[in-house]
Amino acid sequence: MREVEGFNNFIETTDLLDVLLIGGKYTWYRDNGMAKSRIDRVLISPEWLEYWPDSKQYIKGRQVSDHCALLLKSVTMD
Repeated sequence: MREVEGFNNFIETTDLLDVLLIGGKYTWYRDNGMAKSRIDRVLISPEWLEYWPDSKQYIKGRQVSDHCALLLKSVTMD
């Protein structure tokens, strides 16, 4: 638990933001579906959002790992 608290404290003190997740709720799961979690995530700074305000993270399919790949993408229509 101490490591989790330390990581959460780091995220808070550095003002990192969790990007909106598209395409699912979980980024890791067992093959039988009995265990699921959102272990993986993309964290960005407020300065990042100034340049790419429409940033979103997309869940991609699992290939080799039991973790889903994540894609950070910013789509701006002009």
